[in-house]
Amino acid sequence: MDSSTPPVLFVVGTAGAGKSSLVNSFQRWSRFLDIETMSVNLDPGAERVHYDPEFDVREFISLTDVMDEYDLGPNGAQILAADLLAAQAEEIGLELESLSGDLIIIDTPGQVELFAFRQASNHLVDVLGGENAAIVYLFDPMLSKTASGFVSQMLLSSIVHFRLGLPTINFLSKSDLLEEDELAKILEWGERLEVLEYALYDEAGGQRTEFAIGQLRMMQESGILPGLVPLSSELEEGLADVLTFAQSMFGGMADAKDGSSPDLDFE
Repeated sequence: MDSSTPPVLFVVGTAGAGKSSLVNSFQRWSRFLDIETMSVNLDPGAERVHYDPEFDVREFISLTDVMDEYDLGPNGAQILAADLLAAQAEEIGLELESLSGDLIIIDTPGQVELFAFRQASNHLVDVLGGENAAIVYLFDPMLSKTASGFVSQMLLSSIVHFRLGLPTINFLSKSDLLEEDELAKILEWGERLEVLEYALYDEAGGQRTEFAIGQLRMMQESGILPGLVPLSSELEEGLADVLTFAQSMFGGMADAKDGSSPDLDFE
């Protein structure tokens, strides 16, 4: 896509992290600011989405049709559908270029590995976003309650960032489901590595913990250990931070309301 194309935000995260909810909530919220946000569904296996996408990949590829045509189960069909999707990237890119607006937000497949870990996905991202793209990565709040679950998501976010090579910001999704003390603890883990290390030792200890801490310290030294922003699509909290992130990457659009973003490193 060329430089005149609106910025593209790929919403990425594990299954159930709240990707579709964020796309729905952000599009509705941003339009109150007179920002024309266009939504895109890239999940061919989605049974339904809670927003009305300007482009829906299911019009190109149906997971049910792939299962029937190639005699595959759900997992095999998801893998093949991801490759078929990438093969049609140019056609999809032309469809997106026909959209006019300020910002494109893309709902990616529920299985993050299908989007981030297959070589075909790099081609898809290049065609659909190119230099105008960035990643909004969602941490699952239930997985984040334990230090090991939190670290696993930090590592996965970093791998996605490495695989796709796009600016990335991490959000703690569905933060309204957490108790106040749980939320404070998780946000502190995102800001203070030493506190997270102590929590890991308390939870597990041993060689596994040493490995995890080694990875975290290496990430910190490399400058790829960004903070974590609380997000609630239900309460529309953190949506201004999504917009501010897009502004910091690409400029333009209206100023975000209801507060400002924390000082995060998006490189």
